[in-house]
Amino acid sequence: MQPIRTKCKYGYIVFAITLLIAIDYVYRYFAFEPYNQSPLNIETPEGNAQPYHPSVVYIPGGWNGYAYWMAETPYPLGPDGDWNGLPPYRARWENPCIHASHDGIHWETPGDLVNPIDDLNETEIENRDFFSDTHLVMNGDTLECWYRISRTQRDETYILRKYSADGIHWSERETVIDLQDPAVVREGPGGMIVSPAIQKIGGRYCMWYVNDIGESRSICRSFSDDGRNWQKKEYCRLSDTAVVPWHIDVQRIDSIYYMVIYDFRNLTLWSSRDGLFFEKRRLLLAPSPKLGSFYAGGLYRSALLRDDKECKLYFSAFDKKTAVGLMRGNCPDSLKIYSVSGNKVSFFRFPVTYLRQKKQAIVRLFE
Repeated sequence: MQPIRTKCKYGYIVFAITLLIAIDYVYRYFAFEPYNQSPLNIETPEGNAQPYHPSVVYIPGGWNGYAYWMAETPYPLGPDGDWNGLPPYRARWENPCIHASHDGIHWETPGDLVNPIDDLNETEIENRDFFSDTHLVMNGDTLECWYRISRTQRDETYILRKYSADGIHWSERETVIDLQDPAVVREGPGGMIVSPAIQKIGGRYCMWYVNDIGESRSICRSFSDDGRNWQKKEYCRLSDTAVVPWHIDVQRIDSIYYMVIYDFRNLTLWSSRDGLFFEKRRLLLAPSPKLGSFYAGGLYRSALLRDDKECKLYFSAFDKKTAVGLMRGNCPDSLKIYSVSGNKVSFFRFPVTYLRQKKQAIVRLFE
C-alpha cells in the first residue's frame, strides 16, 4: 500500500505545481494583453523586415497611385535581438527606403522600385560611414527625401537630398548642407542637425532640428528659399526645460505646430502658435513594461500626420526586432496605440514570451 500512497502523493504535488503554473500563465497573459499589439508589416532590403525612423506624408487625392508615402532607414538588430546588428556593422543597413500605402496601414514597395534609394559604396563601407534621419517633403508635384550622411573617419556630417516625380525613379544624391562649412556654423543652421523635420510653408523651407554643438541640447528652427542657403538658426523654447530632446517631428495642423519629442525614453506631444515656443501637452507613449511587446525595448523617432479622417502617429520601436508602430486618434491629443493586424501574441503562442518573462524575473532576483 505504501508505494500507492507515495505515487498518489507525488501525483498531487505534480498536479498542484501544474495548476500553479497554469494560473500564473493565465494571469501573466492577461496582464500582457494591454501591451499586446502588432506593428506595421514593412519589408526592408536586408530581408528581416526591420524598418526604423519613419517619415510619412499624406497627399489628399493621392500621388502616383498612393495617398501615403513613407521614408525610413532600417536599423536591424541581429539574431535574438543582438544590439550589434547585422555584419559588417549595424549602421551599414541604415539606408533610405521608400514605401507607399493606400490606407496608411498596409504598406508596399511602389511599382518596380528597388530599395534602398541610396546605398554606400565599397569605400564608404570600409570607412564605416552611414546614412540616417530620413524626412519626406512634398514640394509641389515632386517628392523630396532628405537625409544625413556621416563620414566616420573624418567626423563629418552632410545633409543630402534626392527628389522624384513618381516615387520610383530618384535623382542622384546632392549635398544641400555642409555642416563643416564655417559660414553654415556661424550664420546658418549651425554645426549639427539631428532629426530634421522639414516643411514647405509659404513657399519656403522651414526646418526644425536638434542641435547640440557647444551648448546643451536644443531644438532650433531655420528657413531657406532653395534648401541650400539657410538663415541663422533660431532657438525654440520648451515649457518643460527638464526634457532632453533627441529626435523630433513637427507638423502644422489647423494653424498649430505640433511637435513630438523622443527624449531617449518617451514620446511627448507639444504645441505652438508661432513655431518657437512649445508647450507640453501630454505623454504620448512610454516603452511597454511587458517583455515580449514589440515596443518593450524602447522607442525612437516618430512621424505625425493628419489625413481626411484622423491623426496618425508612426513611431519607431524595438524589442527583439526594430519596427514601426501606429497610434490613431481624432486629434493629436487623443492618439492611442493601434494593433495593425492580427499578428499579435495569441494565448497559445504566449509560452515563448512567458518563459522570457520568467527568466527576466529570476535574473532580477539575483541582481
